[in-house]
Amino acid sequence: MKISNAIAVAGIGIAAVLLFSTDSNGQGACNRGGHHTIQVSPGTDGMAALKYKGGSAENVHVCNGDQVQWVLTGSDRDFLVDFFDGAPFPGATKRGSSDGAVVVQIDAESGSYNYGVNFAGDEPMDPVIIVD
Repeated sequence: MKISNAIAVAGIGIAAVLLFSTDSNGQGACNRGGHHTIQVSPGTDGMAALKYKGGSAENVHVCNGDQVQWVLTGSDRDFLVDFFDGAPFPGATKRGSSDGAVVVQIDAESGSYNYGVNFAGDEPMDPVIIVD
């Protein structure tokens, strides 16, 4: 009797972990409803430099339904975020900053979305948003 109770409790514990983990139900590594902040600042060459979670913002993985915001740090300049071949959100593919930020809600098919970030008159960078 004690062994069957232990097995039942272990089974319930495993089921709970599978049910509530972010990797269950086919979600892969997605954390739905996440918030992603990409920091935009003037680089040493005056062009926009990007950081994400203290590191490179070259490839940022997001999920459908996530919010992505580009936030200006260390300056008071306006900047543009421009998606080249379609954006992972509805509406205009080019967004200008407002109060030092550009905020979008991801609503797209899985795939890679190339974009540029630049201050007025500068060449854009070419990072990628990857919707998982």
